[in-house]
Amino acid sequence: MSTETTPSAAKPAPKQENALLNILLNVLLPVTVLSMCSKTGDKLWHIGPKWALIVAVLLPVGYFIYDYIQRRKINAFSIIGFVSVLFTGGLGLMNLTAQAFGIKEASVPLILAFIIWWTGRGEKPMVRTLLLNPDVVDVAKVENAIAANNARPDFDRLIKTSTWLLVATMLMSAALNYFLAIYFIDGKEPGSTEYTEAIGKQTGWGWVVIGVPSMAMMIFAMMRLFKGVKRLTGLETEQIMLPR
Repeated sequence: MSTETTPSAAKPAPKQENALLNILLNVLLPVTVLSMCSKTGDKLWHIGPKWALIVAVLLPVGYFIYDYIQRRKINAFSIIGFVSVLFTGGLGLMNLTAQAFGIKEASVPLILAFIIWWTGRGEKPMVRTLLLNPDVVDVAKVENAIAANNARPDFDRLIKTSTWLLVATMLMSAALNYFLAIYFIDGKEPGSTEYTEAIGKQTGWGWVVIGVPSMAMMIFAMMRLFKGVKRLTGLETEQIMLPR
């Protein structure tokens, strides 16, 4: 009697992160809550600065837990969103001066700039994780093609210049964050309604004045990196990206 061997089940592809949900819950909604809900008034959404901070912090924390359950991976953007919201809301409750608040606003992108620069000096640059996300890009195929084409030195230079582009983006963000905080908060009495409203305006306008240029520079860095990867590997975009 012949026995028929059953082929082993293929290993399921890892779950891919929802980029829109990531940005929405780690960045956009927490900023909106801090901006619109920190007031105390007769509007339903005016829940006061303390409750607004709690709600804003719970959003990235909740997404971090949800994403970890789904993918079993630590979401760095949730951690950054949590720290940023906690800094903005928590230090806002401390009624800091405009200069101190500006330094606080500049501190997060400065820390990110340092981390990107520091990891760029080693064998595992952060820029590779950010721009060549293994959940989106077939990193193994890219690495094999680079080795086959003897393009490692050119690829390392490409990573290095992409690292400096992201460092420059973070430094620009830090400077703009500081001066924007000074512009909106300077002259406002700490603890006053005008002070709270100024923090909300500074946070909201930050995404227009800072977020848009920073996003544009990151998109440029990503497109430049992808163009360089295609040139060095001979792979097309659909070959570089993991199938969805």
